[in-house]
Amino acid sequence: MIPLVQSTRVVQEMEAAILSGALKPRERLVEMDLISQYGVSRTVIREALKRLEARGLIRTAPFRGATVADLTAEEIDELYFARVAIEKIAARLVLDHVRPEEVQRLKTLLREVEDHLRHKTPQMIEKDLEFHRAVYRTCRNRYLCEVIDFLRTKAHIVGYNAWSLPQRIEQSILEHREILRAIEEGDRTRLEKLVIEHITFSKKSYQEQLKGLNQTGRGGKKAFFPQAKGRTKPEKSKEIGQGRKHVAQGANLPRSL
Repeated sequence: MIPLVQSTRVVQEMEAAILSGALKPRERLVEMDLISQYGVSRTVIREALKRLEARGLIRTAPFRGATVADLTAEEIDELYFARVAIEKIAARLVLDHVRPEEVQRLKTLLREVEDHLRHKTPQMIEKDLEFHRAVYRTCRNRYLCEVIDFLRTKAHIVGYNAWSLPQRIEQSILEHREILRAIEEGDRTRLEKLVIEHITFSKKSYQEQLKGLNQTGRGGKKAFFPQAKGRTKPEKSKEIGQGRKHVAQGANLPRSL
């Protein structure tokens, strides 16, 4: 039981570090560094890495070990095709099942999210996800919600990048308001359109930046996300291993926000 509890803690802290950008795409995750950082056994670390791989957050390869997951252009297309199809279905169910009191709670939550976004707090990405989860929970289908959450997690690289774009915060705030207004008014066509636009904005902006980098001969993704090497110095290992505590201190959020 204790190893499972320890593994869960490590998973939660590493996931928070990956989703916040403290751990970068393609960054090597060296077992010995992780053992030292988290103060757990090799067995616990390996179990945590397996669970993170199942969530699509890391990848393992023979002779290379584990690295933070990246996405190819083909994977992005497949991922967002699935996201659009599934979230459109969920949006329809939201309008079928949402209750007036839930709309009011979403309005309250949206005000909290806007405050975090405008002040660029360390919790802004997490609060944004909380709003979207709250919206889809009103569809009354737990399995759809699980799939949506899984695909959002898989797409964290694309979403994280979008937050670094100029004006994205204000644009996102407006999109959230329009989505909530469509829910309140029961406008199915409008809601589906808004959901698709909100989802695909990140994908399009990411692909445009990759295309621009390729055209200038800078090596595509590798130029966009500088290659991260395995960290061996204790002070650097300490920097990335604080999990939720680390994120709460605002570590490595997009600097241009």
